[in-house]
Amino acid sequence: MEELNYTQKPFAEQPKISVSDAVFAWISLALGFIFTHFAVRFCGGIWGGIIWALFGIMGAVFVKVKAVKIKPAHAVIFGIAELFCLAPLFSASEFTNILAAWFSFLLYLYLTIAISGAELFGRHFVSDLLQSVFVRPFEKFFVRQPKSAFSVFRERSRSKTVMYALLGLIIAMPLTIVVVLLLMSSDELFSDTMHSFTEHLPSLSPSLFRDMLFAVPVAMFLFDVIFSIRKAAPEHSEAAPKYRVFPSVAAYFTVTPICVFYLIYIITQFVNIANAIEKTLDYSAFARRGFFELCAIAVINLAVITLIQAFTKRNDLDIKPIALRVYTIMISLFTLLIIATAITKMLMYIGEYGMTLLRVYTSWFMILLALIFVLIIALQIRDYRIWRAIFAAFAAMLTILCFGNFDGAIARYNISAYQSGKLSELDISEFYELGIPAVKPAAELLESGKLSSYEKKRLQDFLRNEKYNDETRDGFAYFSIPRAAARSAIERLNI
Repeated sequence: MEELNYTQKPFAEQPKISVSDAVFAWISLALGFIFTHFAVRFCGGIWGGIIWALFGIMGAVFVKVKAVKIKPAHAVIFGIAELFCLAPLFSASEFTNILAAWFSFLLYLYLTIAISGAELFGRHFVSDLLQSVFVRPFEKFFVRQPKSAFSVFRERSRSKTVMYALLGLIIAMPLTIVVVLLLMSSDELFSDTMHSFTEHLPSLSPSLFRDMLFAVPVAMFLFDVIFSIRKAAPEHSEAAPKYRVFPSVAAYFTVTPICVFYLIYIITQFVNIANAIEKTLDYSAFARRGFFELCAIAVINLAVITLIQAFTKRNDLDIKPIALRVYTIMISLFTLLIIATAITKMLMYIGEYGMTLLRVYTSWFMILLALIFVLIIALQIRDYRIWRAIFAAFAAMLTILCFGNFDGAIARYNISAYQSGKLSELDISEFYELGIPAVKPAAELLESGKLSSYEKKRLQDFLRNEKYNDETRDGFAYFSIPRAAARSAIERLNI
């Protein structure tokens, strides 16, 4: 097998299509059908993890068959992508499961261009990622996958092999049916397993043909994504980019006014926090006011830093001026103080009114932003590969979000705070937003018996509602550990 040589120009594809290419083309079609018929239909469930895990395995086999050299770092990124495919097993939140699926998918796409020669999370990370998503998979979109798939019927020897394989399957079908029926008669567990399996087999319907139709372009995309590994990554010029056209003095005077007002704001916030702690300020009003505005300011500051870093003029060697570094550090420090103020407000608000999904998700996002601004400050002091650090921070934070069962943790916190007297009342209506992960904590609270008759009725209504919702959902497609725990808790209460 010929190894890919990154020092050479991308080689021309050979006119003869190999057997492995044909096999990969048909596998991509199967994956396309799984995506359109199962992953899309049961969005946020376990099928999303299955489709991207299989796609990653297909890519790994392709790399092995084509003898493409990879680095240990590529294997680590592949492992991270596969890990996030397991998120639906540990979380019943459709939101976090969809986030995990997108993260895995984008990692696989970026890995194709990294394996083909691009620097892993290097200076041109954004450009490489966009190339891997929007350019490379579409270069021979309507040609490569169909041509490879139908190549099995063009050569006589391959056509014979395919026909013999189909003939063997047809001959084996009656005997296989008899054997399976006998095995089902001999064992109840095997019989139940086979019945469960057959329930998930697609039945003939207009939706089936629609899914098969849409599976074709999905298959073309997946196949071309994998095949793009064999094309060398584009080379980037290390010269100063031509888009750095904004005069540096204009850039500095553009951001100076907001820095002045940030300084005034920070001073006033220290006074407010001190007054809130000493109870001389309306505690709840201070905690409620301005949190989302502060989130917006943090995002705006990140955009401002990105723009002045990208478009401000530099010298011929593309070295950042000292003033640009200083202004970037200043804006970043002000933003960190604003984030600290926002998180302080949120902690006060949670302490007063309890946790909700929105409060937790926005707090998670603000912490992530704080990490990014810390990395930006470090970059102004000493140059390093910041995209690698940002990826590590984002992957770590996303791991906590996707595998931490935040929905269940929120329910547990609110129940604990209510029982300890920190919360004056328990907002049971919030449990409906949390869904199935809140069932087990709610059931444990109901079993404790330390509730009023009104609260007991509200909890029982919530548990009945979740039991009904769970029974109407596909058991396999939405299976997860929190869902299994919730079912066990409901059965124990016999609701």
